[in-house]
Amino acid sequence: MSPRQEAVRLPMMQPLRRPSIIDQAELELRNAIYVGDLRPGDTIPEVQVSKQMGISRSSLREACQRLVRDGLLTQIPGRGLFVTTMDARTMSDFIDYRLGIEMQSASIVADRVAGLRAGGDDAGVAALLAPLRETLERTRRALEAEEVIEAGNADLDLHLQIAEITRNRFLISSMNTIVILTRMGSFSDPLGYGVRADLTEANARLLDALDAGDDSRARAVLRETLKELAGRLRSGETHQELVRDPDLLESDGPEWTTLGEE
Repeated sequence: MSPRQEAVRLPMMQPLRRPSIIDQAELELRNAIYVGDLRPGDTIPEVQVSKQMGISRSSLREACQRLVRDGLLTQIPGRGLFVTTMDARTMSDFIDYRLGIEMQSASIVADRVAGLRAGGDDAGVAALLAPLRETLERTRRALEAEEVIEAGNADLDLHLQIAEITRNRFLISSMNTIVILTRMGSFSDPLGYGVRADLTEANARLLDALDAGDDSRARAVLRETLKELAGRLRSGETHQELVRDPDLLESDGPEWTTLGEE
């Protein structure tokens, strides 16, 4: 007798789809905020943006709601959508959040390095940390050339790479949003976008701690760095020498590109 075939009860599932126009619109908006085409306080003109993107207003609204969820946009009833301004309270909460994500990422990487060192795999450690060292060199070159925004880009890339090394998709996803929120905080600084003059040295200390597999030292470096950033963006006060680019305070407004345009 053949075994009885019982009906399998499946949960309701949505059909799989390729990346949609809404996904692309979300990415376009995120990029515009990251590079500074959209600054804190800027409005999102729905008609203009949807027309220039070549999408419907309903699709744009859905993409914008994803950014509202992540804190990148703020919706004010009766007034519309605005790029979030990182005030003192928001910045304080954000730095606490960023510390949690980054310190966990650093701990995972340091533990992995410690395991490789214990097994005598120094080459494995070098390969694991090679992307970070390349990005650190980018930071040094940018500061020497007085390219402030590129130095900031390299710094954010390095912190994102640490999360990527963990291969933890939740940490990586969180860091992708964190780098944009950090950029927004920097653009909210009324004294102009700036980075620490000793940015290379600060990140080198972090890499040295990771290279040694020293979890506690890596976390301590992150804590010092992020607490300094929080204090600077909350009050403008800092004990660190800064390199600023006052031209980045000026904006002619967002320059929208059509989706799919090369």
